[in-house]
Amino acid sequence: MTMPQLMVAVSFAAWIYSLGGYLRDAILLVVCPLLAWGFHFLRARQIRLVSLYALASLGSAMVYLMLWRAGQYDMGGELLRFMLLALVIFLIWQSTQDRGDDEDSWLERLLTLVLTGDPKQRLRLQRFLVAATNFAICTVVLLYAIRTGAVDRQAGAMLSAYMTTQSVLFYVVLRSGLNLRFPDPSLTFPQIIVAITCVVGSYAILRDSRGASLMLLVMVLVFGMFNLTARQARFASLFALSLQGAAMWGLVHWQPGYFTPRQELIHFLFACTVLPTISLLSGQLSDLRERLRQRKDDLTLALERIQTLATRDELTGLYNRRHMMDVLVQQAKVADGGGRVFCVVLIDIDLFKSVNDMHGHGVGDEVLRHFAQLVQNAIGSSDYFARWGGEEFLLVLTDCRLAHAQACLQRIHRVINDASLSKSMPTLKVTFSAGVTERVCGEASEAVIERADRGLYRAKQTGRDKTYAVA
Repeated sequence: MTMPQLMVAVSFAAWIYSLGGYLRDAILLVVCPLLAWGFHFLRARQIRLVSLYALASLGSAMVYLMLWRAGQYDMGGELLRFMLLALVIFLIWQSTQDRGDDEDSWLERLLTLVLTGDPKQRLRLQRFLVAATNFAICTVVLLYAIRTGAVDRQAGAMLSAYMTTQSVLFYVVLRSGLNLRFPDPSLTFPQIIVAITCVVGSYAILRDSRGASLMLLVMVLVFGMFNLTARQARFASLFALSLQGAAMWGLVHWQPGYFTPRQELIHFLFACTVLPTISLLSGQLSDLRERLRQRKDDLTLALERIQTLATRDELTGLYNRRHMMDVLVQQAKVADGGGRVFCVVLIDIDLFKSVNDMHGHGVGDEVLRHFAQLVQNAIGSSDYFARWGGEEFLLVLTDCRLAHAQACLQRIHRVINDASLSKSMPTLKVTFSAGVTERVCGEASEAVIERADRGLYRAKQTGRDKTYAVA
């Protein structure tokens, strides 16, 4: 079954449901197995789209029955059916969430249009849409209350328009990327403040059912617990109490015959008991998040330090021997797979023992550091240079033939011969000998290094300060 066929079936079911009568329960019993069976033929994003369409279409049919046939169908029964339908669809959705996605499909392009292609922005928009869905449900409930006469028509229409407008504005800001200009791109704090005004507004117009809005006030603050800082949580709680108290005082002052001071005081004391507690928990949670973030940063630094110690030579900062062997293995795989070659050079500083004996190990370490730095600066960014041990170094020239490697080493010889490698001994000069070879396709790293070592030995034997190439 294709997605269009499934959506047509859902549309037909929603139309039958809107006719009312006893058939609407049978429709739900048919739709749920139909979705469970049809989802096996769809990809993950198609499942999400059909799920949302099924909830929207059947939910619209339920809203139609509540608003235009309010005398026959009560809100409680339809809301219960909608919740059961949402639960079943969610369970089916979870059972098929491991499906693959077609990244090039029209559905992906549609989601990119609605939610953007940036993963972080998409996550922020998805979280916002969860809150917007709650506002949409509250708007439907408010319209039902207006329809049944439980809420003043003008006040209810104004609050519905306010909730719809703020949802649209927040979506536009998030979708356009304007939110990235703020310290908190999720805009959690502004959304919490606006939501508080909506809840207090509903308290002011719901009359007999206004006590239920206090639960919504608690839900709004709980929603912000995981994102607000301790200071923001305290301000949101204080703002909610102040605004709620002002609304209660206004109701008692302007409509004393309907809103009694005693009842409003009970509601206010309830808010004073719960909201500061949530604010306190939010602050503690914020402190916990900060400690966890600090520990994560410390752990990241420690891992970077361990990685450096595992791959770098402490004195020169070059790669160490262990990591260089891994580099050789990786370069061999790349070369064999792509038909490329690279050269391996074994370098040894000439008469380095005499430098240590005559000038001390401090000067010797300084020579090694400066030598490593000069050679590193003289090679390409794609080449690898490592301290092999003592005064020996290993150089890997990637994507390089033997003749080019010899020319590169002649340039390095000139750089080292002209350089002063010790600030404390400016007149101290050193030279180096090197053996270079070109790796043959399929050859083991040990064999290449051994051949370069033979070249180094020949360079030492024939007078030092030279490079000997071994084919």
